[in-house]
Amino acid sequence: MKKILLLLLCLLLCGCSNAASLTSDLDKIFTESEEKPVIRKNNYSTYIDYYLPSDTTELEGDELSSVLSYNKSLFIMDVNVSGIICAKYYPDNVIEDEGFFNDEKLVYEKRSSFLNGDGENIDYVYKVYEYDNDYLSYFVSRDLIFYAHALKGDIAAVSSRIYLMAKGAKVKSGDVIAKYSSKDVIDYEKKQVNLFETIMPVNGNINDFLIGSDSETPAE
Repeated sequence: MKKILLLLLCLLLCGCSNAASLTSDLDKIFTESEEKPVIRKNNYSTYIDYYLPSDTTELEGDELSSVLSYNKSLFIMDVNVSGIICAKYYPDNVIEDEGFFNDEKLVYEKRSSFLNGDGENIDYVYKVYEYDNDYLSYFVSRDLIFYAHALKGDIAAVSSRIYLMAKGAKVKSGDVIAKYSSKDVIDYEKKQVNLFETIMPVNGNINDFLIGSDSETPAE
């Protein structure tokens, strides 16, 4: 019995150490990135101009979204259409998590702000969730949303690239507001869910990652 208790204690301490290491690594990424100047943009589309790191590949994209790859991890960058419209008409609203993932799996949360290339102070929320050897992460600001599925060894690097891209992006908010009606926003949010499903592991079920195991996968 003593040996079993000792083993359990060792496993618990190991888990705590890993969590502390992840928190330290991610805090360092956000702190150091806040101090760096915004990097020049090298990709341009209808509604967003942004910097794409040289070690990150765009697998597909359109005027609002890009599916990106770093090493063996995938993440999506989306123009936050509903957030931009909400900020226009309800500027006092606070940035909140969409509640996609199960908070029992939450291992890191960051709420802060950064100065973008136009000198605006932009609030953001970043959350990381642990699922065995994988991490899911979620970044949201007024202008952008990122979803990521990262291998354990990639989560710090993927987080760094997400923050770098968010900080350096120029979203043409006026053009977004002029283009999108309420119906468009509904269709856009459905598209977000569909895109999110594309980065899930091929042997996983999206319900396994969302809040509650009985959740239904959003309809096509």
